[in-house]
Amino acid sequence: MNALDHALFLSLNLGPGAPPWLVEATLAFSASLLYVAGAAALVVALAATPPQRRAAQRVLLAMVLGTLAVELLKRGFNRPRPMALGLGQQWLAHEAGHSFPSAHATLAMACALAAAMAPLPGGTRALLMGLALAEGWSRIAVGVHFPTDVLAGWCLGALCAWAAWRLPVPDDARLRQWLARWR
Repeated sequence: MNALDHALFLSLNLGPGAPPWLVEATLAFSASLLYVAGAAALVVALAATPPQRRAAQRVLLAMVLGTLAVELLKRGFNRPRPMALGLGQQWLAHEAGHSFPSAHATLAMACALAAAMAPLPGGTRALLMGLALAEGWSRIAVGVHFPTDVLAGWCLGALCAWAAWRLPVPDDARLRQWLARWR
């Protein structure tokens, strides 16, 4: 870690003087975005038209790839969270485990970019990217990640989204056959 990362963290972290409404909104956003995104992708994957289902399957695959990649990388990097170094204000109760890369930033970007690679109505891509960027900021703001943890997460999420659209995903008929075997 370097002084620039620490300085950026301290400038983006919500300090003790932050308005309570901003702290509460940031905590709620930080904690809920991935659950909402994952649930939405799952609903679309199960109930939408075939092209929408395939796109949602890609989003879910990107999120699975992101989860696996983060778990592997966190085992290889022994990087403490800001709270372990006594930096900034921690608003979110969180385990003191490894911080690099940010799982939330990875999954938010994986989800946003994988969804953005599908045909979407105007403005939706910008909204998805804004949400992914806001998720990353929120993790710094609540005090559980350094900016480089989030930047690495965004890059990793982009790679997972790209991979999810290049890996084979079973078509509906093959998926139904596979599911029928397990009934």
